[in-house]
Amino acid sequence: MKSKVYKLDGKMFRYNFDRSTVEYVAKAGKEELKDEAEWMQKYGEPLFGIEHDGYMVIDSIGLSRENWENHEARDGYLHGWAQDLEAESSQLAADFVKYELPYLM
Repeated sequence: MKSKVYKLDGKMFRYNFDRSTVEYVAKAGKEELKDEAEWMQKYGEPLFGIEHDGYMVIDSIGLSRENWENHEARDGYLHGWAQDLEAESSQLAADFVKYELPYLM
């Protein structure tokens, strides 16, 4: 069982009660849905793992149910994780510009 999607800091999260994890999710667009269907037909397994509700899990981390249900604890935890995700994204972009982009020019 999973919670409803919870939005914080421009990101979407939900809680997986069966696994005691928070999932960082994104809504699949038309392109992802098309690619998923083609991949399933060709290889018989999912490419993105788009679930019946149209969301795909990008990443997940552990969190106790008690902390998920405590609004203050949840927001603090998710805010910290959202900052980590942003820092990682910025570093990946900088690495691409530094190490890959010169080879593409």
